[in-house]
Amino acid sequence: MASSNKVGVCYGMVANNLPLPEEVANLIRSRNIGKVRLFQAHHEALRALQNRGGIEVIVGVGNDELQKIASDQAAANGWVNDNIRQFYPATNIKYIAVGNEVFSIENRQHLPYLVPAMRNIQTAVRNANLQNSIKVSTTHATSVLGKSYPPSQGEFADELKSSMSDVLNFLAENGSPFLANVYPYFSYIYNKAQIALDYALFRSSNPVVNDGGRLYKSLFDALVDSLISAMERSGHPAIPIVITESGWPSAGNEAATVENAQTYNNNLIKHVLSNAGTPKRPGQHIDTYIFALFNENLKGGEETERHFGLFYPDESLVYPVNFSV
Repeated sequence: MASSNKVGVCYGMVANNLPLPEEVANLIRSRNIGKVRLFQAHHEALRALQNRGGIEVIVGVGNDELQKIASDQAAANGWVNDNIRQFYPATNIKYIAVGNEVFSIENRQHLPYLVPAMRNIQTAVRNANLQNSIKVSTTHATSVLGKSYPPSQGEFADELKSSMSDVLNFLAENGSPFLANVYPYFSYIYNKAQIALDYALFRSSNPVVNDGGRLYKSLFDALVDSLISAMERSGHPAIPIVITESGWPSAGNEAATVENAQTYNNNLIKHVLSNAGTPKRPGQHIDTYIFALFNENLKGGEETERHFGLFYPDESLVYPVNFSV
């Protein structure tokens, strides 16, 4: 199976007990995982992923780097030279994610720099003659939506529409995808009165939502289609979507159990590998990256944040996962 048709993982490193990147790359390859997202340009990891059977890689530009890159083309050129050119093509870098969830309230101080930084990174990629191989984008939380139900009525939040329009125009101009972090888990825990657990876990045997004839059996599909509808409403019906994070924690509260995490992630993999697509875009493969590869013991926030991993740091599985259904 080509890497493009395999499932991906997010290789986060907010921990002090993880295996060496070389060992991690061996683990990824041995489990038939075809894609890896790195949240920063970690050179040891980029080197470890060289010549690994075409494993596709997303490399992140940190939010704290945006201001410098936005204001200085030389800084953008330097970033691409240091973090992309010296590893590509031996490391199969597919996307550069400029910033992570910059539209979220806690990151919005970086928003003025986002599109200028994307443009400068794009120019640097073009200067390196890599624009046809490596696409530049940025990742979004589903909180960018002001309206998400029903999926056909998906719409970006009013206060974000102007900035989002700039991002979407950039993506359309450069043939880049919209990168989205989609978590039915969070939708469920904050809306338990409205959302059934089975719907969040891909476990509904019958459609839960009938949206003008489009039938939804999973919250994941509904959230993805809400984002697609929001892009349509903004004048961009054809931008591809890539799911750069999705997952379910295995400990930390009553919904975060090993059983629920195992159910969600295995069903997600099955859904992605079936190439069923979503009701709005049926039959289209959706590139999807599971968050996260490891439990990360130094992550802040709720207890669940430290329990999203598929693997423990000793490389044993937290629960059985079938990466090639």
